[in-house]
Amino acid sequence: MKRLLLTALCAALLLTGCAGPGSTSAPAPAPEPDPGSVSASTSGSGGDSASEGYNRRETIDRPEIGADVVIDPPYDFDPEEMMPTDFGDYFVEEYPVEVSSYKLAEGTDVENEVTVIKGQEEGPSIYIVAGVHGDEIAGWMTGRLVKKATIKAGTLYIVAPANPWGASAEPRTRYVTEQQDLNRSFPGDPNGTMAERAADSIYQDIARVDPIFLFDLHEARANRENTDFLGSSLIYTSLDKMSDMYMDLLIATELGEVGSERFNFYGPGPIGSINNTVTTNLEIPTITVETYRGYPLERRIGDQLDIVEYVLAYYGLR
Repeated sequence: MKRLLLTALCAALLLTGCAGPGSTSAPAPAPEPDPGSVSASTSGSGGDSASEGYNRRETIDRPEIGADVVIDPPYDFDPEEMMPTDFGDYFVEEYPVEVSSYKLAEGTDVENEVTVIKGQEEGPSIYIVAGVHGDEIAGWMTGRLVKKATIKAGTLYIVAPANPWGASAEPRTRYVTEQQDLNRSFPGDPNGTMAERAADSIYQDIARVDPIFLFDLHEARANRENTDFLGSSLIYTSLDKMSDMYMDLLIATELGEVGSERFNFYGPGPIGSINNTVTTNLEIPTITVETYRGYPLERRIGDQLDIVEYVLAYYGLR
């Protein structure tokens, strides 16, 4: 079954990979599984939806296109006081680590902080940029939770939230200030707008670290006709240097081994996004994780943690 899924995913990715760098994200839903094997685990329905043999959590009904959905439904917990394990079996095993931090653009109006977690064993570096859009709260809350996690090898760099100005605004906003979209401002400009200067500081640090992989943690809210449903999706610009991992991750969501439902794939990332820019300019493989803001916050954070831990384990950090 896994081989059949891999073949279908490869074919679909080859078709969608033809989009040029100036195009918008085009939908490329993962193929439907063989009805005789995992259909129950990928149905997207609630209740007893997990097929025997697969470790899928109870799934949530995906809303009908155009349905009236409450975005960011209320929650009664404080992620700041919680650990990854409070959301499920994530980062359960603990390792001795060395934790430090440093400033980006210190002393300026775009100052931010990078947390560094170093394992005791040698290994690669992975960089997490969480919450480029300040109102996509599960993205940067997940980044902050991962700061409390441990790794056995390599080094983990985390910026969360990457847009603290939008995250702290009332109400929260995707923008840095005055409609300036940080995720359309990369690679940035040290003498440009506030968003361009913030982008430049993050981009230059990623270039300096030169990680083996970059995570870009986001959320999506669109659910209407003629618009991609980006919730529960993994966006890429190029599969170079990560094709095996990306395929395995998609299949893991298909089989119910990772995430609360099947994740779709889209590409490429928009021009000016951190995904497209880092992939194209620095040749660092990047995945943008999108969870759907109409789902409960605990589910969205759980999915993000699940995917992050999967990739860290794939590269040997966990």
